[in-house]
Amino acid sequence: MLNFENPYLMIKRLVLFFLFYMIIEGVLRKWIFPNLSTQIYFIKDLLLIFIYIIGFKYNFIFQSIYSKIFVIFIIIISIFGFIGYTHDANGVISYFLGLRSYWIFLPLLLIITHIFNKSDLTKLIKINLYLVLPYFLLVYLQSILPITSFLNSGFDGKLLSPERPSAFFTYTTQNTYYFLFLFFGLFSYILDKKEIFFKDIIYITFLNFLLISIMILLKSRAVYFYAFATVFYSAFFVLFSKFDNSLKLIKIFLIFLTFITFNISKVIFEKEYKHSEVRMNTDVPEEYNFVIDNKDKVVQIYDGKTVQEFCSKYSTICRIINDLYILPAVRKSTLFGEGIGAGTKPVLVFNKKEKVFLLGEIDNKRIIMELGYIVGVFLVFFKWISVIIFNFYALFKFRDKEKLVYIPLLLFVSVQLMLGTVSYTVSFISFIFWISLGLLFTSLNKENKIHG
Repeated sequence: MLNFENPYLMIKRLVLFFLFYMIIEGVLRKWIFPNLSTQIYFIKDLLLIFIYIIGFKYNFIFQSIYSKIFVIFIIIISIFGFIGYTHDANGVISYFLGLRSYWIFLPLLLIITHIFNKSDLTKLIKINLYLVLPYFLLVYLQSILPITSFLNSGFDGKLLSPERPSAFFTYTTQNTYYFLFLFFGLFSYILDKKEIFFKDIIYITFLNFLLISIMILLKSRAVYFYAFATVFYSAFFVLFSKFDNSLKLIKIFLIFLTFITFNISKVIFEKEYKHSEVRMNTDVPEEYNFVIDNKDKVVQIYDGKTVQEFCSKYSTICRIINDLYILPAVRKSTLFGEGIGAGTKPVLVFNKKEKVFLLGEIDNKRIIMELGYIVGVFLVFFKWISVIIFNFYALFKFRDKEKLVYIPLLLFVSVQLMLGTVSYTVSFISFIFWISLGLLFTSLNKENKIHG
C-alpha cells in the first residue's frame, strides 16, 4: 500500500482503505472492542493525519489556485468563529472541537479532487456494489432478531431506535447514509454503461431488489425521498443524454425497474413497510416554526387551504420546508453567534450539555446560531447558491456519456448542502458527504491529467 515511488497510487489506496475503515469502525466499537469504543473513535483522526501529511508532502492538497482560495475562505470563517466563544481554556478547547466537526474531512476533499478521476470513481462504485449482498443479509438478520440481540447492540450496549437496523454502524442514521451511497452507486453504474448485455440486466435487477429491500427494512422516511428523487433525476438526464435511443430505452427501463422491485419488496416485507408508511406523515406540524409563522396563510395550490391544514395532511413535505426555513434562527442569533461548532455533538459532550439550540441539528439553522446572522447566513446562502450553479452546470455538461456517472452523486451532494447535517459530528455521515463532494469535483478533472 505504501509505495512512495508512486505517491498518486499510494494515496488513492490510503483513501480507499480509510473509506472501508469508516464502514467497519462501528463493528470495532460495538461488537469487537466495545470497552474501547471512545479510543477507537479517535483512530480516524490519526489515519487522517497520516494521509494529510502525505498529501501535503506531495502537494496533493494545494495543487490548484481554486483550492488555495477555498482554504483562505475557510480560514476566515474559522477565525470569525472563535469570537463567540469565551476566551478561556474551555472556550479554546470547544473552539478546536468545533473546527474538527466542521473541517476535519476538508483536506480529504481536496486530495480526492486533485488526484482522483472518473475511472477511480467507477472502480470505487463497483467495489462497493460487491458489498450489497452481505449488507442486505446483515440488515435482514437485524430486522428479524430481537432488539436485545447481540447484532442489534450499539457501541455502549444500547442503540437509538433499536427497531431500525444499524448494520455495520453505531447508530441508524449512519446506516441510512451508507445505503444511500450504495443506491446512488448503482444508478451511477447504470448511467455509465456504454453497452448493456443480458447478464448486466440480471445483475442490476438483483442489486436493485436487494437495495430496495434494504430501504424498506431500514424503516426510514428520508430514504424514500432520496431514492425516488434519484430515479426521476437519473431518468431525466438519460432522456437528454447523447446515447443512442435503444440504449436510452434500456437504461430508462433499468431505472424505472425500481418501482417494480419496490412493489415486490413491500409485499415481502409488509410489516416493515407499514412501519415506514405510518411514520410518513406522523410529525406534529404545529410545532414547526414555518407553520407557527405562517399557519393562517393560504396555500394557493391546495384548494385554498391554510398552511396549517396543508401541513397537517402532508407533514413530511412541510418538514423539508421547515428545515429550509431559517428566519427563526436569524431572529434568535447574535452578530457573532455562539462560536463555530458550539452546537455540534463533540462540543456538547465536552461541555456536558444536551443541546445548545432548540432549533434542531439541521446544519443551516445551527450554522446561523453558531456564526451569527451575517457570516452564518452568508455561509448558508453560499451552500444554496453552489447547489443551483452546479445543477445548472450539469444541465449543459453532464449530458455527455462520460459525465452521466456523476448525476446521482450530484443529487446526493445537493440535498445534503440544502438540508443535511454534514458538520454536526465527525461520523460516517459527514465523511460520506465530503468524499462524495470530492468525487463530484473530479468531473472537472481531465483524465490524462491524473497519474497512478
